[in-house]
This record gives sequence, C-alpha cells and structure tokens, in this order.
Amino acid sequence: MFAKYTIPKAEIKAIGGGVPNDRIIYRACTRFEFFIFGKNDIEGIAFQKDGKNYKDGLSLALSAADSVKKFPGNHGAIRISVAAIHQLNRGLEVHFDTTDVTHVIIRNLPCMDRGLEEKALALAVSAKLAAATQIESKKRIPVPAPPPANLLSVD
Repeated sequence: MFAKYTIPKAEIKAIGGGVPNDRIIYRACTRFEFFIFGKNDIEGIAFQKDGKNYKDGLSLALSAADSVKKFPGNHGAIRISVAAIHQLNRGLEVHFDTTDVTHVIIRNLPCMDRGLEEKALALAVSAKLAAATQIESKKRIPVPAPPPANLLSVD
C-alpha cells in the first residue's frame, strides 16, 4: 500500500500545521482535460500525482488567484473543502506550506507511478476527490504581471 511512502512531517521543513476543515482550497486547472467534456464535472486526473515529489504532496492554494499564479496559460480553477477531503477517510492530510502563506498541500495521496496496486488506489482516490470538487472557473484566470524590476529595488 501507499502508506509506506508517507514521510513524517518533522522531516519536511515546509510542512506546516493542518488546514481547518471549514476552509475551501483551490487547484489550478493546468490542463483542459481536468474537465469532463460537455459536463460541469471534474476528471480524476485533476488530483493524480506521480511519486517523483512524494515528499511533498499535491499543491493547492487558499484562493483561485493564488492557485494559478505560476500558470499564466491556465484553464481556470477548481475548489474543494478541506472537510470533503477528510470525509473520504483515506488518511489524506491538508497542511499549510511554511514557505508560502498562500500554498497548501494534500499529503498521503497514492501515486500513479508506483506499481499497479497503488495506481488502482490512486485512480479511486482521485475520482472521489474529483466528485467532491466544484468548478470555480472554466475560463483562464489572468495572472498579474510582476512589477517592473526598477520598482523592486530600494535606493
């Protein structure tokens, strides 16, 4: 099972405290395939992760705008409540990122690239997460341009 890949929080300095159940969190739609064609539903692919970053987790944000800030070519954003994630009873945890106050991480997700058994579990968990998710926007969310370099320097 995937639990053997769980890394203790103490070993990862960027993992902060748990995000409260009453929070809504957002995920950038980096691919149009996150949406089910012709429906207002989300595909499980929106919550699938590979094991290459197993020490972290799946990235989400505290606002739709923050979820897309690194993805100017985004296809919108989706939202899910932390309570809905915990209600799946799959051992998933949602934590703040201590290096970015707008970033949160879903931990303990099974990975798509770690054998057939874990892949099957990853498909099932991602489908359940997608079913508990709502569409925030199916349109590209503009990403503000960074300030000009001359405004960043202090004289």
